[in-house]
Amino acid sequence: MTNGSEKVAAASVEASYTIEARYPGTRGNDFEYMIRAAPVDASKKEIVIRDTKGIFDTETFLVTDKVEAAESLKKSNMVRFKSTGSTAWADVAYTKLNGGVTGTAAITAANWSGVFNRIDGLVFDVVYLPSSEAAVQAAAKQWLLDRRTKARKLAQLVIAGAASADDDIEIHNTRSRAANARFIINCSLAGEHTNGKTYDSLRWAAWVAGLVAGTLANRSFTGVKVPMTQAKVDWSHSEVLKGLSEGTLMATRDGYEYIIESAVNTLTTLGAGEREDFGKIRVSMTIDQILNDIYAAGKANKAKLDNDKDGRGLFIAAVVSYLKVRALQKAIGDEFTFTEHPTKVSDPDYAYFSLSAKPLDAIEIFNIDWEVA
Repeated sequence: MTNGSEKVAAASVEASYTIEARYPGTRGNDFEYMIRAAPVDASKKEIVIRDTKGIFDTETFLVTDKVEAAESLKKSNMVRFKSTGSTAWADVAYTKLNGGVTGTAAITAANWSGVFNRIDGLVFDVVYLPSSEAAVQAAAKQWLLDRRTKARKLAQLVIAGAASADDDIEIHNTRSRAANARFIINCSLAGEHTNGKTYDSLRWAAWVAGLVAGTLANRSFTGVKVPMTQAKVDWSHSEVLKGLSEGTLMATRDGYEYIIESAVNTLTTLGAGEREDFGKIRVSMTIDQILNDIYAAGKANKAKLDNDKDGRGLFIAAVVSYLKVRALQKAIGDEFTFTEHPTKVSDPDYAYFSLSAKPLDAIEIFNIDWEVA
């Protein structure tokens, strides 16, 4: 998403050729190129593309003429080559591309609504929100809630706060209280990464989103090592207890390492049909994943099964078979049922079912009473 003012960095030789960055923006200003006679074949040219920041590997292309150069440089990760005239090309020492202009600007609330609408139809388990604005986070919560209730597409949302308030646990907790949903995770992690760079909570939230998305439903990431060498704040014991009780995801020091203290989401004030264990990310993710899978199976069988006892029975058998696998994976308990709904009556277009299953969580605290003999 841009504001329309973006420009591509480029370097040109009049009536001969133009080399321009692959994408618009200021990043293209970091690229430079060189043209020289090929050391192995003087009848050919060697085009060298280099990233002055050293992020991309240097690229070398051996070409006969500008037509071949245009085709060969389509493989470049950094630039594209265009022939603009018949003037012969000469050798050129390293020359930087210039003129790249960014098209990014502050994203407005209207922009965010557009983003939510564009990705609404996609399939995902976790979404990361790169905005610390309370109004945007509230809009994202409502969007995901509508998506869950109306479209039956369940996903988790990871949020965080402004860098200036990353050392204030009460501001983190206030954000958790405002979210108060089992599908929202509030990241308070902030500090120096093991790569030597320091990130605020909004950027660490992207790491958390990846962790949540990559963790199996039968695994908890409580106690998972955080790739952090120094937190912005080493929270006190009372701050940790308060933060966790408010639904704030926290990293704490464990010797010389940092770990996720407890994998909690922001659900603390329970609503209708909610339980205390829904405040654990593993439990909430398991519920979402299983329902998403069952809804996907229903969508795959849409208009393919007769809406009678036999047709509904085939769907029940398929879901029960799936639930047995999830039970073996320890995502849910061994005792579960999936049946036709006991009170809702299926009609020509709708079929109603009832699922009873217990999502499993992990042991986090071992309490031991020692009776000394």
